[in-house]
Amino acid sequence: MRIERVRLRYFIPLLAVLAAVGVKTASAAQPTLVAQLRAGAARVDITPAPGELPAEFTSVHDRIHVRVLMLENGSARAIVAVAEVPMIQSNIHRDLVARLSQEFGVANEFILLANTHTHNSLRVATTTVGEGGTTPVPAASNEAVNRTLQHVIPIADRFNQSVIAATLSAARQARAALQPARAGYVAGSVGLLASRDAWHPTQRRVVDGIDRSGTRPIDTSLGVYKFESLSGEPIALLLDYGMEPVVFIGNKQISGDVPGAASRYIESQLGGKAVALFTIGAPESPRFRVDIGTGAGRGPEAAARIMDAMGLILGEEAIARAAEISAPSSSLRISAASAALQCSGKITAPRNLPTHCAYTADSKLPACVFEDHPGPAVNLAMGLLRLGDVAYVHADANVVTAVTDKLLRASPLANTRVISANFGQFRFLVDDAAYALNTYPATDTRAVPGCGEQGFIDNALRMIEQAP
Repeated sequence: MRIERVRLRYFIPLLAVLAAVGVKTASAAQPTLVAQLRAGAARVDITPAPGELPAEFTSVHDRIHVRVLMLENGSARAIVAVAEVPMIQSNIHRDLVARLSQEFGVANEFILLANTHTHNSLRVATTTVGEGGTTPVPAASNEAVNRTLQHVIPIADRFNQSVIAATLSAARQARAALQPARAGYVAGSVGLLASRDAWHPTQRRVVDGIDRSGTRPIDTSLGVYKFESLSGEPIALLLDYGMEPVVFIGNKQISGDVPGAASRYIESQLGGKAVALFTIGAPESPRFRVDIGTGAGRGPEAAARIMDAMGLILGEEAIARAAEISAPSSSLRISAASAALQCSGKITAPRNLPTHCAYTADSKLPACVFEDHPGPAVNLAMGLLRLGDVAYVHADANVVTAVTDKLLRASPLANTRVISANFGQFRFLVDDAAYALNTYPATDTRAVPGCGEQGFIDNALRMIEQAP
């Protein structure tokens, strides 16, 4: 295990940009000077045209977007960008952050580039090898390993370029919309989640599914950060909620799934005056979904109704909670830090999915005998964006609830939020106990046991300490 030293950078921008926007530098050894908060937000459509849809999709159910929130306080500027895609390949993600940094005079640490993990969109990637897009596949002769790396989410270079261009365009629009603002944070709770680690009574093992027993820990909290003008007009809502958006999965239609439905609902209810950015926490299963193609008699129409209903409920909770913020502040401290973690790699075959293996004698699937194969070392990119008394710890992996819960209990801050910002080399970051259970995240993670959990928590606590 290798944990890199955390780098803390208060806004260190280009002098020419500073002169143009009137932002001052601040030393890491001195507290930042907090002036009037300014905020701007925008969204840009990234829906592929009908003639550009890959073979996996036949139509567009709902349009997908990139949304950007830009903040500055006289000493620091921050950017939060969220794309409605399943993942952004690590090298593309890194390059896009660098472009945002250079054009807008924002240090990399102050840029949170995330995605909503929707499966009914295209991956922003240039390789078809694994959904993480950065881990090589073992020898083709290993049939079991190859089976675990199959993917169904397509890629297209034209779409990649569209997402990059849209993100930069939305950031430019957000900068142009910057205005004096005030902000406030609140957390609610929405019971639309269930643990994805479900006990299979027949096969007597944990499988990836929907746990309705209520015995496994989940985080149903919905974080809401409200940004509004000094006259009370809405600018943006920044949400975080731990749902794996697979309600609409299996449909051959482009869709933002539940995060997209929630964002669109909020934006419509606020009269189109605000942008709703939806980030993903520890990704648990939606409590309700339709498994298309199972022969259960329910299809895309039922899935769409469930998706829209969940979006409405999440949207209403966000709006109601935002209305409870009675005294938003017109000043906001902004600080940030970054860290990196490297672990030895492995690939497990088969993955613990009901469609990949089974214990029943009549099944045509291979038996669930899990074997670890050596893999290359994997890197985890981590960051911390602190807005006032809220610390957003983000990483390019699906961070499971057990790890998130341990960090929250150890954090000195009451408002610590974990964002699964991307699906990178680690894929899942799991707790050490999950390996023995062969949960789906444990069989899908690329990191060996004994590295990810403690390395993530140690780095996160160090960043929190160094980004006051």
